[in-house]
Amino acid sequence: MNLRLALCLAALLPAMLFAQARYGFEGEKLDFSLLRGASPDTLLWTVRGDFYLSNLHNEALSRLIVFPVPSTPLIGMASDVKLDLLEPVDSMAVELAGLSEKGFSFRLDMPPRSFAKLRISYSQKISGKTAHYVLLTANSWGRPLPFCDITLTLEPGIELEDYPFPSPEVSSDGTGEVFHWQFQHFSPERDFIVRIK
Repeated sequence: MNLRLALCLAALLPAMLFAQARYGFEGEKLDFSLLRGASPDTLLWTVRGDFYLSNLHNEALSRLIVFPVPSTPLIGMASDVKLDLLEPVDSMAVELAGLSEKGFSFRLDMPPRSFAKLRISYSQKISGKTAHYVLLTANSWGRPLPFCDITLTLEPGIELEDYPFPSPEVSSDGTGEVFHWQFQHFSPERDFIVRIK
């Protein structure tokens, strides 16, 4: 009897955890740049994202969020991690909780019935010819993102081997070549991977 009860509880645990109040992920604006590093064989990958989150529940939420950042022998771990709430309201807070070779985690506190714009930025040193940003985790929020806006800026002299996504708008400014993609009802099928020549 105890074994049957334990198996039943184990089967129900994922559903009970998923039923907990969660934030809503309303969209993201991602700005990437790839620049020459201090040494000739190193690049600097900088990421700045504005993430639009909601708490549509009648109670305050405080959750730990894991933000994966791939690192390999050719892609350094995230550094200079910054978390900023833009236009925060009372009792809204964000705090870096941990940093590792797999990424970082942070605690986000939001009052009931609130929206937040969270800016996350970091950089990575790249020794190879590939930079990687994890987009697939956007699918874990339970629905497509209402919008995703992505901009990639390459310093002059850095060229793409191929586009991370098809059909970008391409322009040029004083900082280099700029690639822009806009998506609505976005459920990514792959990560944002930049390969250069």
